[in-house]
Amino acid sequence: MDVLKRFTAVSLADIGKANFMNRVDTKFPLRAEVLWQNVLPEIADYYYIVEISGLRYMEYRTVYFDTLDNMFYTTHHNGKLDRYKVRKRMYVDTGTAFLEVKHKTNKGKTKKKRIEIQSPLEVILPEEFDFLAKHIPCNPEDLRPVIENHFHRITLVKKDLTERCTIDCELGFQDKEHGHETDHFAVVELKHEAGAPHSPLHKTLYKYGVHQSGFSKYCMGRVLNGQNNLKTNLFRVKIRMLQKRLDNAL
Repeated sequence: MDVLKRFTAVSLADIGKANFMNRVDTKFPLRAEVLWQNVLPEIADYYYIVEISGLRYMEYRTVYFDTLDNMFYTTHHNGKLDRYKVRKRMYVDTGTAFLEVKHKTNKGKTKKKRIEIQSPLEVILPEEFDFLAKHIPCNPEDLRPVIENHFHRITLVKKDLTERCTIDCELGFQDKEHGHETDHFAVVELKHEAGAPHSPLHKTLYKYGVHQSGFSKYCMGRVLNGQNNLKTNLFRVKIRMLQKRLDNAL
């Protein structure tokens, strides 16, 4: 954790200009030890770190919802570009929580809508149905909680404000029957304009054998927890490939 002190801190308000009209998101799973021992020390001079209430390593809890026939999961598994996720997320350190809809369009763009909530994470209340009905292609009353995850997040911003980065560590997944912890790896997600040149972080990841790989915490958590009645063949292949990459990196 000491390496985080080497970054210059900024607030969320300070990075408001790092918004991209034509944003591209790319994910890079890697071993936690490579992140802490190699990647973060090499990029500290090029990035700010977001600090909230004195914290640079912040805890998140998220509950995902799906239909009885797992519509959101299945469209993702089948590679459909027009797909949705519904979740409630709490920023544990501040107690702030949101109901969120993520929509990946058939043009590859990711759109997110959210409202702040005071309700429990595990349920969707009738007064929240109107918001969901505007943004998802199914009846909000058909949704049920299917899995919860937790993780800690680092948020970085390139000093010229042309790239944001989130780094999720200590991921864990729980449902009613199982739990699965994955402390040994982390997920770096870069957010930048389409066509932007490779950044210091991007170059450093490649230097240590870390390559881009699609990764959905929601879908992977459901597969890792062995939930029944799910199509898993494509995700299990991806998990095996991911494990091989993690074993071979550095």
